[in-house]
Amino acid sequence: MRRALTAALAATTAVLAGCAAPSDPEVTFYADGHAAAAGPNLRFDLAQGREYRDPDALVSLRVRPDKPVQISVPAEVSDGVWAVAFSYLDAQGQRVDGASKAFYPSDNQHAFTLTLPPGSQKLLLASVQKVEFVNGIEPLVTTYWNMETPPE
Repeated sequence: MRRALTAALAATTAVLAGCAAPSDPEVTFYADGHAAAAGPNLRFDLAQGREYRDPDALVSLRVRPDKPVQISVPAEVSDGVWAVAFSYLDAQGQRVDGASKAFYPSDNQHAFTLTLPPGSQKLLLASVQKVEFVNGIEPLVTTYWNMETPPE
């Protein structure tokens, strides 16, 4: 009886594990010897017309003003179109928004190094953004992986 119960539990666990939804890809942000892995903070499912938010997916990482942030994306991201958007405080303390170029699958780009202009005070936010094309022509950001810097 005990063996039958153990076998039944093992079989049930195996079936449930096989039915689990695949986890969302993570993007890793590296700065100053530390790393933070972020899941999607915001995702739009175009097929279902639904929006999914996960405020807990936002990661925080200290970044010194003169240091770059290295960003690594998995194949699930680099196999599509993606870019990095960011915000920082310039030398006068004014917020500036910027973005990388868009990376396409043919670029074979799995990482990006974000370096702020000299004299910048602080990085505020870095966001990896996955782009899909609606009707094959209209670009739309469908997934965001976000990293913020903590207040000082």
